[in-house]
Amino acid sequence: MSSLFITSPHTALAVQLEQINGVTLLACLITFMAVYTGTAVGERLSTTRLYQRRRWWPGGALVIALGAWNMCLTGMLTSAWPFAVEYRPQLVLASLVPAITAGLIYQYSMARPGKSVLWRSLAGLAFGLAVLAMHYLGQFSISIEAPAELAIATTNASLAMGVALVLGMSIIHSLHYTRSLPIIGGIRSRSLIMGSIAAIALGIIHVTAASSVRVLADAPLGTPSTNDISSLLSVLLSATTAIFAVGMLSSVLFDRYQLSSVQRDQASRTQLIDIIESMHDGVALLDHKARLVMCNHAFEALTGVRHSDLLGLSMLSLSRVLRFSHHRSEVLRSLREHNAWLGDVEVRHRLGHRFPAHLSINRVRARGTAAEHFVATLTDTSAHYDAQRQIRHQAYHDALTGLPNRRALKERIHALQEASNDNQHHVMLMLVDIDSFKTINDRYGQAMGDRLLKAVSDRLRSWARESADLARLSSNEFALLYGGLSSEPAKAEAVALDKTTRLLEALNGDYALAGQRLSCRISAGYLLYYGRDLGVDELLKRAGLALLESKCEGDQRPRAFESCMVDRLNARLRMERQLHEAIHGEQLRIHIQPQVDTRRRMMGGEALVRWQHPERGIIAPNAFIRLAEETGQIIEIGHWMLNQVCSLLADWQHHPQRRNWHLSLNVSVREFQHLGFVERVEQVLTDSGAPAGRLTLELTESLMLEDSWPVIDTLSRLRKLGVRLAIDDFGTGYSSLAYLKRLPLDVLKIDVSFVHDLTEDPQAAPIAQTIIALAQTLQLDVIAEGVETLPQQQRLIELGCSQFQGFFYAPALPLGRFLSFAESADQQACENPLSQP
Repeated sequence: MSSLFITSPHTALAVQLEQINGVTLLACLITFMAVYTGTAVGERLSTTRLYQRRRWWPGGALVIALGAWNMCLTGMLTSAWPFAVEYRPQLVLASLVPAITAGLIYQYSMARPGKSVLWRSLAGLAFGLAVLAMHYLGQFSISIEAPAELAIATTNASLAMGVALVLGMSIIHSLHYTRSLPIIGGIRSRSLIMGSIAAIALGIIHVTAASSVRVLADAPLGTPSTNDISSLLSVLLSATTAIFAVGMLSSVLFDRYQLSSVQRDQASRTQLIDIIESMHDGVALLDHKARLVMCNHAFEALTGVRHSDLLGLSMLSLSRVLRFSHHRSEVLRSLREHNAWLGDVEVRHRLGHRFPAHLSINRVRARGTAAEHFVATLTDTSAHYDAQRQIRHQAYHDALTGLPNRRALKERIHALQEASNDNQHHVMLMLVDIDSFKTINDRYGQAMGDRLLKAVSDRLRSWARESADLARLSSNEFALLYGGLSSEPAKAEAVALDKTTRLLEALNGDYALAGQRLSCRISAGYLLYYGRDLGVDELLKRAGLALLESKCEGDQRPRAFESCMVDRLNARLRMERQLHEAIHGEQLRIHIQPQVDTRRRMMGGEALVRWQHPERGIIAPNAFIRLAEETGQIIEIGHWMLNQVCSLLADWQHHPQRRNWHLSLNVSVREFQHLGFVERVEQVLTDSGAPAGRLTLELTESLMLEDSWPVIDTLSRLRKLGVRLAIDDFGTGYSSLAYLKRLPLDVLKIDVSFVHDLTEDPQAAPIAQTIIALAQTLQLDVIAEGVETLPQQQRLIELGCSQFQGFFYAPALPLGRFLSFAESADQQACENPLSQP
């Protein structure tokens, strides 16, 4: 019994040890658990830094070593021996050394996944040899008391070595190829697969290594049997290995959880920092004493100060950077009581410019700690401030002229009231209005009207002491304030009148607008006041009454407010209301003043409106026509008159004596310039069936002298309808022959002033004669109006006039009396002609 290896002569005496398969299977399961744990530790190694691996490397190597060692010792302790055996502790412990070596190789291979194929192959060979060495040291730690000894069968040993080397390389290479396997259902598939591969490989190595060990006996041996103490030791060893593996696995899982939490917190912190850095608002983190700890790039950009220069400085003491709108004590009290403060600050940029900003400071507490911090957010409100300023400017200023509006004027009036209440000095409120501005707008267009408003406002600016003292109240109405006038009413009145007079002289006149010269007439009214006795609206109302008085006079002279103006305004308003009721309540009447020829034969008449007032009786047109023109009611009156005249003309077509009569109708400037006037005339003619050639529309000479193109266009369209056109009050304007030739006219009416002076003023006859000659040259009919005496008529006949109108024949008569007059006139014309044709 002196040979360790069994050769062929000894084979007959060699006895192979028997294994208990159930215990070997249990050892494989525990080895699987250990290798699974070791693989999990190895994965943790691959994600840690070098200085942290010292924590995990020994534990991971030891748990794999215990798994392999447990399989070896469990197989050895549970083997059936035909004799009594003992174990040498030195060799048993020595067999743990190659097991730990194998564990270290396994862990190092996982920690260094980028090694070459050659390195992995050499590591696999070393791993297989270490495991095989562990098995053989464990086997030969057995001491046999019988006349026998242990030996190794060379053939089986060679096979065991080959299997160990191949499986060792397989395990190490598998670590490389399974590293990208996913996590499925929370379980790492790599650890599961490597645990299974390693457990099976270690079991195969154990079986092949154990099968190569033989017992060489000098005599026949007894029946093999197991030792109960050995079985108990194997169970304790397996339990110890399992407990250690479970402990290590728990440590790995707990570490994974902590690492995942740290990574999540780190990711959240990184994401939070990225978000804060990407914000346009400045964000700063302050410590419990409000000293700056960190800030984002936007905070640096807003203040112009670098982060390093701000560190450690108190946010509340950065007077060179932030100017608080509240005192520092108020900010601190708000932070103590409400854990927050927000307000407006002025940011003083390092480069020198300043801008408004909004600052909010909030107290925050970290989770799980007692540490307190403050988070400050700085928002640039320049755009918001500019927008608010723009909105306020738009709310208090006129968009066209840039002047303050009515709302701003009221506040200014109130401020001057308060000042005058203290110093007793008078304040003048003056209202300025462009006369006939709507006519200018309609004639020249809105663009020209806007240019005129700007030009007037530019002239007014030079008269205002302060920009707030001048305002545009409405379309063509401006207001001007003068404060600090004398406390003596007489002196204040004299100064106010002088200023207003000189202002009107500067405003009235010609304006050069877009290459055109436009004559503009402006009226003004003013009011003197001091103190708070009257409200702002009442002051504006009284100044408006003074302006209205000036406009009514039409002489471009300023008017001061008088208390009687209130009574006149009330009367005017009452008249305006009653006129509206008259138009819609059938109170208007048509009167006709006859027009005759030299034989006093009826040629027609001029239709004139009268107001049949329910209390005052018949009211002449001079009492309400001007009011109707100012209020626009003249358009409704003109439409009513046109309908009445056309209805009469249509009725007269059925009467042989009246069918050739003409009816003339005065058309106001506002009605003539009203949009759709021609269409309205055409519609009334069509609806009534009146002959257009019997209708004469009388227009003022002043209208003809205005912008020629729109006037000629409207006249031409009326002429196409067949309507006759006449110039009323001819001779008072400055019409030229060349201009009259361009107009499609039919009749000239000599103004009444020339007719009255025919028998008294030597110059009147030549003018009348010139007008008659002009009409004959242009082949126009001539009507002399206002004939009141026989000498006037005779002189007109001598000058060549053939048609007359005036009180000498008859005043304007109601329709019934007009028809009666016409019948008697025709009879008298046949019996007693006035002159020979």
